[in-house]
Amino acid sequence: MLNSITDFFNQHLGQNTDHTAGQEHTLELCAAVLMTEIALADTNIDEDETTVIENAISHHFHLDELETKALIEHAQKEVSDATSLHDFTKIVNDSLNAQEKTTVIELLWKVAVADNVIDKYEEYFIRKISDLLYVSHSDYIKAKHRATL
Repeated sequence: MLNSITDFFNQHLGQNTDHTAGQEHTLELCAAVLMTEIALADTNIDEDETTVIENAISHHFHLDELETKALIEHAQKEVSDATSLHDFTKIVNDSLNAQEKTTVIELLWKVAVADNVIDKYEEYFIRKISDLLYVSHSDYIKAKHRATL
């Protein structure tokens, strides 16, 4: 999977990534995949959800508009090809500390509330991802409250 992501960035963004940069892009892609998965949980990606995803990726990973759109496009392909979220959550687990993982959960909640409706499947997937990231229940609830304010 890492080689696929590195190849993607080399081809689409003209970057020659070494192993460290590939790890960074892997984390970015995983975050985009998880947000895309939440946006698709209710079977369609709303324009507001897309805007939240773009803003989150751009802001948290300091990517320009072209890089953000290319990353999201690649994430959507990964979501359609993925059979499990475990590969993506493992990379997030290995790369982030507890506070950063809680921030990821908050971003997922922001995607879920972007259309002003929290679908039961969105909530289910966020809870599942939260468990896979070993985010405590209290941090999960706090992240939800921060995202819905």
